Parts: sequence; C-alpha cells; structure tokens
Amino acid sequence: MSLSINDAQIFSAALKRARKKKHLTQAQCAELLDHSVSFQKDLERCRCSPSIENFYPICRTLDISADDCIFQDSYDRTGSTYQELLRLLTLCDERSLSVLVATAAALTEGNPHAAPSDTEARQT
Repeated sequence: MSLSINDAQIFSAALKRARKKKHLTQAQCAELLDHSVSFQKDLERCRCSPSIENFYPICRTLDISADDCIFQDSYDRTGSTYQELLRLLTLCDERSLSVLVATAAALTEGNPHAAPSDTEARQT
C-alpha cells in the first residue's frame, strides 16, 4: 500500500527539505536510507511514493514529522522553537500538561488561524 497522491506530494516536498536541512546529496541520502539513487530521485520528484512499511523508517531517519506529511496544514513544525516545545512536553506530568493546554487555548483565543480546541469542537 502506498500513500495517496496528495500525501505523496506533501511527503516528497518534506523529504527534499529534510535532506537539504541535513546537507545531504541525493546519493548520500539514498545510501543512508538503503535504497537506490534513482528511487530517491523518484521520491523527491513525486514519481512514486514509499510503501507504508518504508514511510516510517524514512521519517525516523530524516526527522520528518509523519503527522505533518499526512495531516498537512499551513504551519511549519520543523522550526527549533516547535521542536524544543515538543521535547519539553515529554518531560511534563499530567498537571503540567493541563496548565499548558489552558495557556495555549488562552493564547490562541481570537486567532482565526488556530484550530478549535477539543472543548470548542464538542460544543459546535
């Protein structure tokens, strides 16, 4: 099973960005991922997509967010601030996470680009 066309396009762009961010050539990236250079080029040109079995190892190796490839929105989640926040979240207990959720909800209130919170979504 392969990715849908839209997901494949998003993935190919993310793959190319991740490779360049790591300062890898297509050949070096192909070697790192243990596939051919022609397959690497085809992935980046969206001429093919990885199987679901290959998708995860590629994402893990190149630090590509699988969620961003599948649940694409307009936000860049590759920035250092976002990544630092994700790292810190893993260190929080449930009470701290509740405080962060309330703070984030307050910060995004009135922001037309912010996704509705779970509570807001249930109310509509």
